[in-house]
Amino acid sequence: MKFPRPSVHFLVLGVAAVVFLVVGGKRAFHISYDFVPVYTGARCLFRGCNPYNTSQLEQQFLRASGRADELNSWDIDVPVYPPSTFLALSPLALLSYPAARLVSFVLNSCLFVTSAVLVLFLCPRAYRAPATILASLILAVSGILLILDQPAVFAISLVILGSCLFLRGRFLPVATLLCMLSLAVKPQIGGLIMLYLLAQRIYWRFIVAAWAGALLLLLSGGLMLSLHPASAAWPATLRANLSATLSPGGSADPRPANQEAIGDANLQPLTSIVFPEAHGFNLAAYAIFLGLLVVWLVAVPWSNVAPEMHLLALAGLSVLSLLPFYHRFYDTRLLLLSVPAVVVVFAKRRLLGLAIGMVTALAVISVQYRVQVFLVSRAEWQNVLQHKLLFILLLRQQNLELLILFGLYLCAIFQLKTGGTQSSQPPAPYS
Repeated sequence: MKFPRPSVHFLVLGVAAVVFLVVGGKRAFHISYDFVPVYTGARCLFRGCNPYNTSQLEQQFLRASGRADELNSWDIDVPVYPPSTFLALSPLALLSYPAARLVSFVLNSCLFVTSAVLVLFLCPRAYRAPATILASLILAVSGILLILDQPAVFAISLVILGSCLFLRGRFLPVATLLCMLSLAVKPQIGGLIMLYLLAQRIYWRFIVAAWAGALLLLLSGGLMLSLHPASAAWPATLRANLSATLSPGGSADPRPANQEAIGDANLQPLTSIVFPEAHGFNLAAYAIFLGLLVVWLVAVPWSNVAPEMHLLALAGLSVLSLLPFYHRFYDTRLLLLSVPAVVVVFAKRRLLGLAIGMVTALAVISVQYRVQVFLVSRAEWQNVLQHKLLFILLLRQQNLELLILFGLYLCAIFQLKTGGTQSSQPPAPYS
C-alpha cells in the first residue's frame, strides 16, 4: 500500500514517538529523580514547609507514598528551582507521588510529541522530508527527559508550542498561557526567545502578558513561602543550595575534575579548562556569550522581516540560550525549535543546511557523555584529564558543537539576508 507523502512523514514521526515513549517509560517509574524536588517543593508550598530544606522535602516525599529507595542523593538533586516552578506545577502536589509521577509522564510525553508535530507545520512542504528526519531523530533520542522526569521537557515543550502558535498567529491566548508557564518553570529556557518575539513586536501584548504572568507566579510563590514561619527563611536556604552546587565538587561545578560536568552544555565547562577559578571561567563565559549576542543582534534584521528570517533568528537563539548559564545535555532538545530554520537554509544553501543539520544532530545525541562512561572506569580517564586539547575533543564535544552551530547560523543569516530573504514589503501587522 502506498501512503501519500504527508502520511509517510507522520508515520516516521509516529515511530520516533513510540521509541521516545518506550525508552522513557521503561525506566521512568524507577528513576524519576528530577521530579522529586519539584513535586515535594510544590507540596511544601501549600503545607508551610521550606522547599529548599532537603530534610523537610524528604518528609513530604515519604508522606506522599514515595519510597525511600526512589530518592536520589540530595547532593546531586539539590533543590534550586524558583518558587514560581512550584506554583506552576502545584496541581500535581494534590496527588500522591505515584499518581503525580504518572500524570507528569503522560503530560510531558504528549507535550513534547505535540511540539514536534507543530514544528513540522512551520516547515516548507517541499522540504518536509529532511525536517521529518531531523525532528524524528531529536524525538527518538529524548527518552532521558522522561526517565528523569526532568521539568526541562515541560518548559521546552511549552515554549516551542507557544512560539509556533505566535508565528502562525493562531490561538494566541493559549500561546500566552503556554509561554507564561514555561517562563515560570524554567525562565532560562525560553527567556531570550520571548524577548525576541517582544522586540520584533510579534503579538507583543500577549508576550508582555506572558512575562507578567510568570512574574506574578514568582512573586506569589515567594510570598506564600514567606508567610509561613517554617519557610520564611527560604531565600537564605536557596542561596546556600546554589552556593553548594557551584562550589568545587558540587553538582553544577564545571571544572574538568568534576565528572558531573560532562553533561553540562553551557560555556563554563570549556572556559574552566583555561581559567580554573570560578571568577575567571564565569567572566570568560559571559564575555563570550555577550560577544556572540552582539554579533547576532547585528546580523538579524529588525524591520521588514520575512517569516524565514524569524525562523533563523529563533534558531540562533535556541543555541545561544544554552550558553551563559547552567544547562544539562538534555536541554539541547530546545533545538527542536530550530528544525524549520535548518530546512530553510537547506532549501537555499544545500551544503550549509546539511552542515547545520548534522551538527544539530550531534549536539542532541551528546556523544561526550557516552565517551566518559567508557573512560571513567579505565586508566585512560586520568590521561585524558592531563591533555587539554584531547579533553576538549573527547569530553567537551557538545559545548564545541553548540558554538560551531551558532556560528553556522550567523553565516546563514548573513548570507540569506544579503541574498534577498528580507521582505521587500512590510509584514502583516502584529497586534
